[in-house]
Amino acid sequence: MKKREIGTSIFVKLILIIVVFGVLMNIAVALFINYSTEFKPKKLNRKYFSKMDEYLVKDMGNPPDTLKARTLSNDLGLGIRYYYQNTEWSTSADVPVLENFSGNEEYKEHSKSQESFTFHFKDKMMGIYKIPEGFFILSYPTPQETFNPEKAVIALVVLLSLIFVPLYFLLNWLLKPLKTLSMAVQQIGSGNYDSELPVKKKDEFGELARSLKEMSLRVKDSIRAKEQLLVDVSHELRTPLTRIKFGLELNTPKEKINEDVMEIENMISKILEYYRNEYYYLQLNLKEVELVSFIENVIASYDLQKNRIDFLNYVKNKEKVAVNADEEKLIIVFRNLISNALKFSPNNKNIIICLEESDKNYIVSVKDFGEGIEEDQLYNIFEPFARVDSSRSKKTGGYGLGLAIVKKILDLHNASIDVKSMKDEGTEMIIKFKKLS
Repeated sequence: MKKREIGTSIFVKLILIIVVFGVLMNIAVALFINYSTEFKPKKLNRKYFSKMDEYLVKDMGNPPDTLKARTLSNDLGLGIRYYYQNTEWSTSADVPVLENFSGNEEYKEHSKSQESFTFHFKDKMMGIYKIPEGFFILSYPTPQETFNPEKAVIALVVLLSLIFVPLYFLLNWLLKPLKTLSMAVQQIGSGNYDSELPVKKKDEFGELARSLKEMSLRVKDSIRAKEQLLVDVSHELRTPLTRIKFGLELNTPKEKINEDVMEIENMISKILEYYRNEYYYLQLNLKEVELVSFIENVIASYDLQKNRIDFLNYVKNKEKVAVNADEEKLIIVFRNLISNALKFSPNNKNIIICLEESDKNYIVSVKDFGEGIEEDQLYNIFEPFARVDSSRSKKTGGYGLGLAIVKKILDLHNASIDVKSMKDEGTEMIIKFKKLS
């Protein structure tokens, strides 16, 4: 699997969206609080309040204009109480009187040296401002008191719209291939293996699309191979059946008819062998197998044809080349590969079995010098019933099950098999076994 660039990963894109969304939400909360609250005393210092007190008192005049004071109170949310000569007036009974401050340490400290000052009283900013023949008490509102629900709702709706609407379209654009993939999977499930898939993307969806397309092609080829096999088997069965039919009519010798029956039985048994042995191939009896002697024994079992097999051992330490394997099933693997190599190589050309090693693996290759395989036919060579060339299959026999069995056994051994082939130059099967630790 190719390594993706960070910028093409859906995971990275989603993380970036979450980060940006989180930042925007924090900004939205700050703006929401800022817009929905008309008064923010925490941002203001004492100097500001002192100046504000001065301007407010000047605006109300001397003597104080109660109408002006009421207007200022309504406009700014202020609580105003003043004492002028023998008159006391306030905008609300909630505005503290002077006696309420007697226990406030901050008030006591400022009142000793200042006639006009600001201080905190019960989480509110208070101002004392001295005028001739009297003084003002100004009570500034808290943010809670100046909270504006109407503005808050408007701010919330606007901010959430600015965040969630683009987020919706962004996620819709990012996840759009998922809908296409879902529809493609439904079409594949209904038997349409030529469904178009968005394979141009380089992210996980593109990778998934490519995997689905490859799977679709493999399933399609497997079904086509089985259909072709059915046609081939029907054709092959027709010939011996026709001979048997005419043989019975013409009183052909029993031995000749029996040969045709044996041919039919052999054909059917080879096809069914793959499925009969399905459970057998899943059971492994693992033990330490010494590869060099094992390969030599397999080669020796070919009797007359063993002279057509060259074994080359390039492992440095030739004394012990061992792997953990089921020897009985490993014989099936090597006999399949060697038999295929002998079958497709000219009689005047020897096949080569080569044993090499890497840091972690022993590598065994079986190379023939036959017709080779076209590159576009290599991808499904290990699928059941996959036959590279139907005309060549008729010449050499076989139903495309041998390599499928080989692949299944090697998979169970955690071993890999690859194929290299060039037209008219031959084919090489390469197996990698893990070394014993």
